Amino acid sequence: MPHITLECSSNVTLDFPVFFQELSAALTETGHASAMGIKCRVVRSEEYYIADGKKENQMINLLFRLREGREREVLERFSQIGMSLLEKYCAADVMAKRIILSTEIKELVKGIDLTKNAIR
Repeated sequence: MPHITLECSSNVTLDFPVFFQELSAALTETGHASAMGIKCRVVRSEEYYIADGKKENQMINLLFRLREGREREVLERFSQIGMSLLEKYCAADVMAKRIILSTEIKELVKGIDLTKNAIR
């Protein structure tokens, strides 16, 4: 854990591997995520309508799915790490006022949401 999904409009340009590498390192440094358990992926939406519908508008939602049980401060820290990195990597789009950035935390329920990691 965690499962990380970066959902974005198809007009977002981002060096995803570099972003995910830095995000993974920052989460691991907190001591509340194992590097071997982090899984990152991108889901691009080809069809979207953002804000007033201008085609240059962009969006990114960074979704963290984590096993339940972490303290609220840890969840807030993960969210802050994600937002800080989004702001860093999308600075030009933020300055141009053409992007909406968000983070989201979802806790997975032990015993119901199952994982088998055969990489370890």
